[in-house]
Amino acid sequence: MKIDYNIPPFETEADVRLADSMLYAALVEELGDIIEPFATLHEHSGDRPLWGRDRFRNRVSRIAECVHAYSDPSVLSALDDARIVSRHAVADEMDRLARQGVGAVLRNMRDPVERVRFCQPGDRFESHATAIGADRYDHDVLVQSNRDLKYLRRFLVVGGVIAGESPVRHCSETPLDVLDPENRDRQSRLPWSELEPGDTDAFALQREIANGLLSDFPLASGAIDVGLCDDPDVGPAAYIESVTAGRPGDLDTFFADPRTYARAIAENLHLIEPAFAIEPTAQGAEF
Repeated sequence: MKIDYNIPPFETEADVRLADSMLYAALVEELGDIIEPFATLHEHSGDRPLWGRDRFRNRVSRIAECVHAYSDPSVLSALDDARIVSRHAVADEMDRLARQGVGAVLRNMRDPVERVRFCQPGDRFESHATAIGADRYDHDVLVQSNRDLKYLRRFLVVGGVIAGESPVRHCSETPLDVLDPENRDRQSRLPWSELEPGDTDAFALQREIANGLLSDFPLASGAIDVGLCDDPDVGPAAYIESVTAGRPGDLDTFFADPRTYARAIAENLHLIEPAFAIEPTAQGAEF
């Protein structure tokens, strides 16, 4: 069996293209001719797994996997006790969070990864409904707190275990930054801010939060983004901003070590793609 790996022909961000190419090369080293290049210039038949970027939704199960992840009670709890409500109840949830002094993150459960909006305290749902495609149809909406997190760190997950990590930081103007392994241990206040020396205590706190979720929800393949804020009750605190299920290559890896990540993917291939399971009863992790 082969795995089609999409190499997007229209990707124009040099840092994204470089990081994607490095991961593809590392996967070829680990998996050999199991991996075959594919381009979304062609329609995918669906008879083989599709990895890599899937901006045009060729892999029909992608959204279902993301919805499954965001619907899980453990994930909702980890997202600062997020709630899934009908469109008509979103305004009340936003008001509840505003009374706590925080804004809201709104995710249309039709596609909770792409149809998302970050709102400030006092914002009205009507101002954001169109942006997430919830202005005319009765889609459920996930409402989580928006604590204006900084210093986001991405934890790449394979088989329910962290397999790589990186600051969430874009470097389209200096794409060769992707090649510097020391950047993995740095941090960035915002995704476009300058890189700063890393805070190992903060990294440990963020990793602990991510591992706490994985103990209850062993994501088979995807990423958990964890940020920092000053909580008025407990001081410096880490919170999960997003939990994204996705096949290898479908998420930004930023500065994460592609070889370590690819090795974990190869070792857990049967959990990501059950068709590769050696034992028919192999226990899979969750999407």
